[in-house]
Amino acid sequence: MKRVAVDLTPLRAGGDNGGIKPLAIELVRRLAAIAPACEFVLLTAGRSHAELAFLDAPNVRRLCVAHPEGAPTPALQRAFAARRLLQKLLPARAVERIGALYARLFYRMPAESPLLGRLEADLLFCPFTGIFFYDPAVPAVSVVADLQFLYYPEFFSPEERLERERHFRQVCRVASRVICISEYTRGTVLQHADLAPERTVAIPIAARESLARPARTAGGYGRYLLYPANFWRHKNHELLLTAFGIYLAAHPDSALKLVLTGAPSARRDELMEATRRMGLAGRVVFPGFLAEEDYAALLAGAAAMIFPSLFEGFGMPVLEAMAAGVPVLCGSLTSLPEVAGAAALLFDPRRPSEIVAAIERLESEPAFRAGLIERGRRRAAEFLKPEEMAARYWKVFEEAVRQPAERPPGVYGVFPDGWTGPRVTVVFGPGPEGTPEGPAPRRLTLTLRSPDRKVSIRVGGQVHRIARGRHQTITLDLPGEAGAMELQCSPTFQPGGADPRRLGCLLESAAIEGAQLPREAHAA
Repeated sequence: MKRVAVDLTPLRAGGDNGGIKPLAIELVRRLAAIAPACEFVLLTAGRSHAELAFLDAPNVRRLCVAHPEGAPTPALQRAFAARRLLQKLLPARAVERIGALYARLFYRMPAESPLLGRLEADLLFCPFTGIFFYDPAVPAVSVVADLQFLYYPEFFSPEERLERERHFRQVCRVASRVICISEYTRGTVLQHADLAPERTVAIPIAARESLARPARTAGGYGRYLLYPANFWRHKNHELLLTAFGIYLAAHPDSALKLVLTGAPSARRDELMEATRRMGLAGRVVFPGFLAEEDYAALLAGAAAMIFPSLFEGFGMPVLEAMAAGVPVLCGSLTSLPEVAGAAALLFDPRRPSEIVAAIERLESEPAFRAGLIERGRRRAAEFLKPEEMAARYWKVFEEAVRQPAERPPGVYGVFPDGWTGPRVTVVFGPGPEGTPEGPAPRRLTLTLRSPDRKVSIRVGGQVHRIARGRHQTITLDLPGEAGAMELQCSPTFQPGGADPRRLGCLLESAAIEGAQLPREAHAA
């Protein structure tokens, strides 16, 4: 690989991306170090382009691009309007079922982007899951952090659920490899997608080494429990506050405090008000989103990390706390037992009494707390180091380049109205059994119509020319084994007005030995 495009356009300032942002940044730094002969082009949005300047290196450069996923498309706007109408007429459960069916039946392939071709990229890496700069000629590797929207749909708006469903299904269709951040996440991906297991791999997140060696510790808080999490609903702050209030009521002489870090938001403001109403304003601290060195200092000084999340794809703060020698009290759901193993005190995060019991044991049994610290350090040492994590990602990249995605047979790169983009990829399965020497060869027949100009169709070393406004049938020999064939159409044109597409010609039919191939149309 000479050039890898890394899509960082979803990255936001501060902590709004949660743990995937530090993972993406760490991967860029480590990949650039282990593959110095490869250039990494970071595709950035205007909102975060300057913030990422520290990643610039001899083989790393930033390219500010327009994010193609701005406002919802007209099709999505119509879907949202239809949902609002159905909500007035049908029960909520029926609306949810119709929405899920719509997402599964009518999701579209991502719009083909000419950007990767211009960059001459060998691979597209998408650490934020969605493949926004799709090019069928360039293998793509996506990271899936979790499928929380399928397990807690009530935590998302209808628009958010539809978008997440659409991105996940697109990734399953077109990504050459899907990297999951835990075995738990990989299991849920295979459970909810028709995806070959060999196209998925679980690579756990490595703890940031800087957090284990802070230059200082935080002062002014006294003795405190730390919960580092954005104020998203699945983080379960309300129940933690309830449990903490119960603990303080049962132990009025305790000086223990609760420190809740996370990016400012409306929910944070609601929780701060709830804390005031509960009489906990002096015992619960909201320091906001912290820079890495400030968070490392806060972590080092904590009596323990408490992590009552209802849903995690991995749970990076748990690993980081263990590596820093901080005891961990954490929930027993989803991926957290996989990360913590026997090194943390687990509790059911849905039961305040279990959270209270965990805090009481931590505070009343110094030997138990010391044992948690020792077991935590040993457990953290079992995980990958950052350079080892990057090496595993690089291995997946190499596999993706050598072995493109095993997509279902069909024609990829066609818009719903039949117009092609600059490239069309035909994927075909193996042919019928032939002679003892191997499968019999077959023929692909394409019927195309040019617009009001001449069009050239290049297939390998052959060029087929279609006269202006004419139909033409092209017959191409296919091997007996499964494979893919790319057609390049030139020149392209833009219809103009509100239609920004680059179009080639109209595809009227595509068949192998008379059997029509399905079209996997992407969104206009």
